[in-house]
Amino acid sequence: MARRLRSVAAAAGAVLALAACGSTSSSSGSGPTVTARNYSFTPSTVAVSAGQQVTVTFVNAGTTAHSLTLDNGGGDVTAQPGETQTLTFTAPQSGTVTFHCKFHPTQMTGSFTVGGSGAGGAASPSPSDSMGSVPGY
Repeated sequence: MARRLRSVAAAAGAVLALAACGSTSSSSGSGPTVTARNYSFTPSTVAVSAGQQVTVTFVNAGTTAHSLTLDNGGGDVTAQPGETQTLTFTAPQSGTVTFHCKFHPTQMTGSFTVGGSGAGGAASPSPSDSMGSVPGY
């Protein structure tokens, strides 16, 4: 009987741990990941391949709702604290696709830049990295 109770408790714990992750979509791991935390995106600049379909994993590691909103109207996802979402768009042949958080548009900005391997790109600090927590958001 004690063994059965431990098994049930372990299974319940596993279910609760998965639920705590808050993931609302799964990631194939093949595209870049952008994380929202402390009112900034990390990385804030991501290299993508020209003309390719890009699936971005968006992780909200912050304590308030954040979005990854493409400035060109090409897509938008919102994630609550602890949630993960994915956003798919087609990269242009050249140039950049800029993005922002619709809840914190002046503090949280970034860009997908055509070029490089498209495997996540190099991290560049966001101008808001030094802001820390902004009261009222």
